[in-house]
Amino acid sequence: MTAKVDRDAKVSNEGRVVIPASVRSILGVGPGDRVRFVVEEGEVKLVAAKSLLFAVWANNHGGDTGDAVADVRSERSSDSARSEAKWARLANLDAAETRSEDEIEASLMAQFGLAQ
Repeated sequence: MTAKVDRDAKVSNEGRVVIPASVRSILGVGPGDRVRFVVEEGEVKLVAAKSLLFAVWANNHGGDTGDAVADVRSERSSDSARSEAKWARLANLDAAETRSEDEIEASLMAQFGLAQ
């Protein structure tokens, strides 16, 4: 359980607020780290980016969220199977078809109702 910290800070003319050292220590933030301000019903929560990363990581590992690695592997396998099937269909095309370009053009024109 995290201890409740209640500290005051003054807003500067530039709109800056210094995060008290005790709060920075609890959040584990330092110079250059990012924080998020969450405003709800007149209250502001200061959330460390690190804690957001841990929450996202936790949500993507186990539990009801599923297995992202297995999902990606499954999709890659499906993509690979579809690709192999496409190449197999192309390889099985009747290689004996020897229509000339003129015959192919005439056939296409006829399909679009543009027969000469």
